[in-house]
Amino acid sequence: MFSFMTNEIPTFMRTELEKLFTKIGPLMKKNTKYMMFATPLILISVFNLVYFLFFEGLSNEIMTVTLIYALLAAIGFALYKESKRIKKQIKKLELEHIVKRIEKSDVMNEYKKKDYISLIMNQPRLGLQTFMNFLTEEEQRKQMSHFRSE
Repeated sequence: MFSFMTNEIPTFMRTELEKLFTKIGPLMKKNTKYMMFATPLILISVFNLVYFLFFEGLSNEIMTVTLIYALLAAIGFALYKESKRIKKQIKKLELEHIVKRIEKSDVMNEYKKKDYISLIMNQPRLGLQTFMNFLTEEEQRKQMSHFRSE
């Protein structure tokens, strides 16, 4: 899903992101489909509604076409609204996964875990970046402890 970044991301980070994208992937596909259908439906329907209502006037022949375009616009707006709901669900699942992963870490101390979790909860838009910072710090600590044990 994110193959364009594969060469730039370290392996430990790639595996965690793959787990995350496996979890939210189906919802992302569904969201993409809804947006792909909603946007053209809304644009075409609204444009034609405006055209028929303001330039053609109201007549019996035009009313049927106008109702069809209104129905298509309603379907488009419903798909758009559903897409927004799915986006919120994706964000919620993403944050839940990240928080559970941070809590599960046995390398980091409880203070650092709580610090990362509070950062993610206070700034959810930066959640993925904060998670990547967490993974980097966790990997550094693993390497330090591995280096000390040798």
